[in-house]
Amino acid sequence: MASAPQGREIAAGQDGSVEGLVRLVELQTIPMPNGILGVAEVSTHIGFPVHRAYYIRDVPTGQSRGAHGHKALRQCFLCLRGSVSLSISKNGVTETVRLSRPSQAAVVPAGCWRDLSDFSEDSVVIVLASDEYDEGDYIRDLGDFVRWDAGDEPVAAVPYLDLGRTSQALGPEIELAMRRVVKSGCLIGGPEVTGFEARFAGFCGADHMVGLGNGLDALVIALRAWGIGSGDEVIVPAHTFVATSLAVDEVGATQVLVDVEPDTGLMDVGRVAALITERTRAIIPVHLYGHPVDMDALRALAAGRDIRILEDACQAHGARYKGRRCGGLGDAAAFSFYPTKNLGALGDGGALVTADAATAEAARMIANYGSREKYRHEVAGRNSRLDPLQAAVLSTKLEHLDTWNARRSQLALRYFLGLANVRGLELPAVRAWAEPVWHVFPVRAPGVRDELIAYLAENGVGTNIHYPTPVHLQPCYVGRWHVGDFPVAEALASSLLSLPLDPTHTDREIDFVIARICEFFAWAQAAP
Repeated sequence: MASAPQGREIAAGQDGSVEGLVRLVELQTIPMPNGILGVAEVSTHIGFPVHRAYYIRDVPTGQSRGAHGHKALRQCFLCLRGSVSLSISKNGVTETVRLSRPSQAAVVPAGCWRDLSDFSEDSVVIVLASDEYDEGDYIRDLGDFVRWDAGDEPVAAVPYLDLGRTSQALGPEIELAMRRVVKSGCLIGGPEVTGFEARFAGFCGADHMVGLGNGLDALVIALRAWGIGSGDEVIVPAHTFVATSLAVDEVGATQVLVDVEPDTGLMDVGRVAALITERTRAIIPVHLYGHPVDMDALRALAAGRDIRILEDACQAHGARYKGRRCGGLGDAAAFSFYPTKNLGALGDGGALVTADAATAEAARMIANYGSREKYRHEVAGRNSRLDPLQAAVLSTKLEHLDTWNARRSQLALRYFLGLANVRGLELPAVRAWAEPVWHVFPVRAPGVRDELIAYLAENGVGTNIHYPTPVHLQPCYVGRWHVGDFPVAEALASSLLSLPLDPTHTDREIDFVIARICEFFAWAQAAP
């Protein structure tokens, strides 16, 4: 059996805190005439909500307890009587603490191997846990834990996306954030929403954010805030999620489709100039898959004209164009916080981000039933809100977004290196000025896309298609456009597939996908 790495003993400083695997904290102790009261607060001391408590006592001399790992469970150990040694191992490091005072607690993060030993005869240990009992969270063999901890577990299947992994990793923080909202009693608007609006606007390099119900609402409300409607034209890429087009339809304007670049799927800016007319009022570049559009070139086309640029940044949270984040590159930007996004809520949510105070004010009015003043409605508005629960969750996740995006880039690089020489498979292009955030890793397999998807599914690999039908061929637009009108978008729709790529995927999972793809093309090219 594998052995845990040798570590070091640690002790708390004068303030009772220790940085490392184990966080030692001093609990509040209140001497009273009728006894001593010891207090462990979730927010002050423990740091996670407690859903299970159990105690350990009467351990025979020389015996130990624990000797197992937890994937997601967090624990807080308190020795109420006597003393005990707690050893924690993670990432090849072991730390050992001696608990001998009821006023001191040891807080242990998720993903650790733990072992309790050297119990004094009279010891009583209380354990507070972040979740109820779940055998699936245990790793009971040390060798299995070492492999799991190093990411060396054998891979038999790779999901395209498993939102449960993110929820598992951030569950306690999200739960505390939601509890804070419920306890406040402020369930519409309020400080959680305004606080997140300010933080996300700053993140994007903009001055204002208006929290809304979803990404489609953000697109629609931006166009309405600019007075765009019947008789106006809006230029939209032919390869995008249909919401981009639906927004133009909803305000009564005419969408003018432009074909896309074959290697990125982004709006072909070189084709836009020929489509601009005296009726053009807006252009909606879609930062598809998390890769920014060439915004300088687009802004040059709109310069000196009454044309607004509305970024569809619903897949580009944190992406950068020439060092600047998407969301601060146009006249306004629409974001979606749909759960699958790089920054996703626990349901629907959206945002309009802008540097223009007048646009933000108009958007707030439209989203609030067309009202700035209660019961006085200046326009026929709508109800579109980001609620405080979602804002609290998004604020929690925003702190991790840059780290998550960096991990996405690492995994994308792994795909590029592993698939670079596969004949028959085309990888996405990255422009020199772009720092994409890989909301999707799209590849093209012309002529064999469906067979590749089937082969990967048979071998446990989940995939997706973004998107199987171009905008102009959607059933809702029958008669407006025809097959062949936008050949690049049509070619992409018939050849694209999206590979698994999420911050929670492991290197070995990505390697598994690469190996299955290589197998498929080796087989396909060897077939008569």
